[in-house]
Amino acid sequence: MAVLDAIITPALAPFDLLGLELASLDRVARCAASPLLLAYSLAGRLVSIGRYHLYDGPSERGGIRVVRRLTGGRVVGAGEGWLGVALILPSRTSLLHQRDVRLKPEQIMNRYARGILSALERCNLKCFYPGRDAITFDRRELAMCSFETNGQGAMLFEAAVAVKRGMEELVHDLECVDPEGQLPSAMHGPEIATKLAREIERDPSFEQVAGALVDGYRDQFGEVRVREFASDEVAEGAHRGAALAQSGWLTKRAPDPTLNLAARTSGQLGAVEAHAAIRDAKIDRLMMSGDFIANSPGIAAFEREMCRSNLDLPSVARAVVRTFAGGEHYFLGLGDLTNLVQLVMKLA
Repeated sequence: MAVLDAIITPALAPFDLLGLELASLDRVARCAASPLLLAYSLAGRLVSIGRYHLYDGPSERGGIRVVRRLTGGRVVGAGEGWLGVALILPSRTSLLHQRDVRLKPEQIMNRYARGILSALERCNLKCFYPGRDAITFDRRELAMCSFETNGQGAMLFEAAVAVKRGMEELVHDLECVDPEGQLPSAMHGPEIATKLAREIERDPSFEQVAGALVDGYRDQFGEVRVREFASDEVAEGAHRGAALAQSGWLTKRAPDPTLNLAARTSGQLGAVEAHAAIRDAKIDRLMMSGDFIANSPGIAAFEREMCRSNLDLPSVARAVVRTFAGGEHYFLGLGDLTNLVQLVMKLA
């Protein structure tokens, strides 16, 4: 089993994080670096939106910034009071035992969340990963997980751990930064969400929780080598992050008035939407959005597959099966793939 490098980095700038993640994914994909565990905090008070949320609002309002992750999933908190986890691997199964190499995509987060569970147990909390995207304590959400697989097959598993601030505070932050309600989020109270400081009745430091995470992943995967980012990694990450910022990454997926048809359904993580424009009785363009976890090459392939397709059941079902049934690509958050077919057919 490969050695896992671990880097602990407080107070990262959001685009520096994204740049480091992108650069590290490329490095592990070409075997130029070991698998990486990054325990980090982001500077400031932030709202972290998923890769597939529609957003064209400001990047900051009332002292709260909006950042977009590389992974899909729900809107979560970030920055002050949160600890981020990024596990960057050359493939979805590269750290797993041989018996797990055929795991389905929906089973992957179960394996990589176990390091966080072990870390929280070191903090005297017996937590669970009941499935979907949440790690819970006493049935209340304490951390949220997601993952992305890039075009080379390298995987980014991410988690946001509520340490001193949690999903309860996220609701108020969203009211401040997104008063129009563009970003979806359920109401979270203390009965369904919690945070580490509340449960252990003290305020742990970033270093204490990050150290527990390193030990937790050592429990799961064996040898973990703690190091710092090399200067060339920092430079490449800064370059990639700046390029992403210049590309308009935050509002890359935004409401588009030319997509005049929309369909919405309730999924396992929240709302999932399909948006389309029709020309000559065919889909001219399709865009998926909302609270789901999927690999970006899969979403791009599906949206291309649907372009110039008939909006009928055989065509939609064929595109869904071709894209997601083989196991390389995945779409999580709607259950069976027939629900994705049904969602797109609502556009008709």
